[in-house]
Amino acid sequence: MEELLRIKNLKTYFPVKKGRLAKRFSVVRAVDGVDLTIYKGETLGLVGESGCGKSTLGKSILRLIEPTEGEIYFKEKSLLSLSDYELRAKRKEMQIVFQDPFSSLNPRMRVDSIIGEPLAIHSLAEGKVRERIVELLNSVGMGEDALKRFPHEFSGGQRQRIGLARALAVEPEFIVADEPISALDVSIQAQIINLMKDLQDKFNLTYLFIAHDLRVVEYISDRVAVMYLGKIVEIGESKKLYDSPRHPYTQALLSVIPVPELEAKKERIVLKGDIPSPISPPGGCAFHTRCPVAIERCLHEEPLLREIENGQKASCHLA
Repeated sequence: MEELLRIKNLKTYFPVKKGRLAKRFSVVRAVDGVDLTIYKGETLGLVGESGCGKSTLGKSILRLIEPTEGEIYFKEKSLLSLSDYELRAKRKEMQIVFQDPFSSLNPRMRVDSIIGEPLAIHSLAEGKVRERIVELLNSVGMGEDALKRFPHEFSGGQRQRIGLARALAVEPEFIVADEPISALDVSIQAQIINLMKDLQDKFNLTYLFIAHDLRVVEYISDRVAVMYLGKIVEIGESKKLYDSPRHPYTQALLSVIPVPELEAKKERIVLKGDIPSPISPPGGCAFHTRCPVAIERCLHEEPLLREIENGQKASCHLA
């Protein structure tokens, strides 16, 4: 497969002031040494509990949040070496769809202006802007009657379709979908997911699909990466990872997926305690404080993300 995006040792830390006079600083390790490769045309699902750093990783890749350390290569070009002007031009190839389809759209702009703005910024479709906007609306299942309406006049699902149309306006190759269905009704979620799959086939898109709904991620993803406390702890082909998870954290996440009554009931793995603070993560394996099978080695030695079999990787001493 052709490599589209490669990340090496990516870290994104946020300073936090401490003390009465706020003279001491600590850091929140939101993304803490991630290595990741995304291939052209695939959907890589990214899952994990809230606060594990999924959205920060997606925004760091696009430099919507500036990484603290590491390397990001898009089509063999270093994104962190780009100037502001060069990065602005590069954004034609990389876009994002946000979680909340209402707050991500300017409430004072009509739909034609919302979708037309990236066309104007990048000087695209000159002389045929209206035709291009209508074409984009049609591609996401909306009509010309939406052009002069405001975001508040639409349902959540329709607003997310507008967000998708805006992202597609500049003909990107790579889209970060940051929990694009979590704010929608369940009945609408399937429509948006199927639309995204259709758009991927039509425009040869590559997705980083961030979500917490494991069933949705299984349906849409070619590969799945599992994130815990700023690190990737397991990654592999979707079916293989769901059928045979190797990391205890992945096993616990998958154990809570509901199954039909006719199927054999799975034993639910209940993790003890809370997620450690990203300000002061535990030594050794970050998961050892909640892991039901931790051994002495886990307390002192951090496991490397290594290949277990046929491309499936996990960072666990017992895998």
